[in-house]
Amino acid sequence: MPSFQSFFERYTESSAPFMHRMLEEYGSAKPFSGMTIAHNVPLTQTTLLKIACLKASGAEVTVTNPSFIKESPVALEVLASEGIQYRPLHNLNGTFDFLLDCGAELIDSCHATQGIVELTRTGALRYEQWQDSKVPVVSVDDTRLKSLETCLGTGEGVYRAICELSQQPVDQKNILIFGFGKVGTGIAYYFSQKTSNITVVDMLPERLSLIESRGYQAVSAELPQQVKSAIKNADIIVTATGIKDLLSHSYEHDWFRGKILANAGAEDEFGFKFSDTDVLAAKKPVNFVLQEPTLMPFLDPIFYAHNLAIEDALNDTTSGFRPLNKADDISIVETWAEYHGWTVEQLNAIF
Repeated sequence: MPSFQSFFERYTESSAPFMHRMLEEYGSAKPFSGMTIAHNVPLTQTTLLKIACLKASGAEVTVTNPSFIKESPVALEVLASEGIQYRPLHNLNGTFDFLLDCGAELIDSCHATQGIVELTRTGALRYEQWQDSKVPVVSVDDTRLKSLETCLGTGEGVYRAICELSQQPVDQKNILIFGFGKVGTGIAYYFSQKTSNITVVDMLPERLSLIESRGYQAVSAELPQQVKSAIKNADIIVTATGIKDLLSHSYEHDWFRGKILANAGAEDEFGFKFSDTDVLAAKKPVNFVLQEPTLMPFLDPIFYAHNLAIEDALNDTTSGFRPLNKADDISIVETWAEYHGWTVEQLNAIF
């Protein structure tokens, strides 16, 4: 029977140094002893390391899974063997000391007495506008370190998935990316290791300038003829705007025939003009068809920060929304870079 320990053996300290350190520290200090925590993070096998650290901290953890992804059957088996309660999202309610949330999906059904920690941009926006908060709401998304996952981790996963699913070499292919936020930036970076032919479409003037400064071709979304030309010249087209149905509302389906198409957003950005068979992974976020959508070295610091933010909320009990404190944010990025052979300057050049 697999256990938390077996997954720490699978993901060794070389790939998950933050989780290994947290497990040792929390197992010794028991910083959250007696606390109750509702944990809503995609329940994959990698997430088991994060939950194991919370168990080691002395907390009573109730695990659920966000609505946008199916939970791992193996992870459910491990939780049962470790005595961790799992409840489907639609059955989870009640009062907890802390809510560790993803997409603000616990905001209406659960109550926190000491604090809330949010993982995503979607959830952060909702919590920031929430008027009823009586506790600290700490955002891990509003940090530098989140780019390790959303820029590098997702970018690498999307690149890996397109290579696997298309079964075609991408060397010197013409790549067209819609959107140059964190995800689009990472996708462009990983494809740039194989081809210099990268074009990015965006609406914002400051992003168009940034695209050009990175050595990519920038096309304004407000110039449809230039976008049409970029589409027709592309071999691989990836969406990363976060806007549902964007391509169906904006462009002709025929322009995309014969291209490799992939969606990197949570929404179906290709939309109603495109069938599931037109787009890799049936229009779902393409990296989520992989057994590991995001590799552990990119998840490790985010898992660490999401748990660590409980300490932030305990140290500063001011109610209302705020990002994780800057000292922890900077420290985690610098430590991650040292662990994995990057420099901070290299990271700054990407995100």
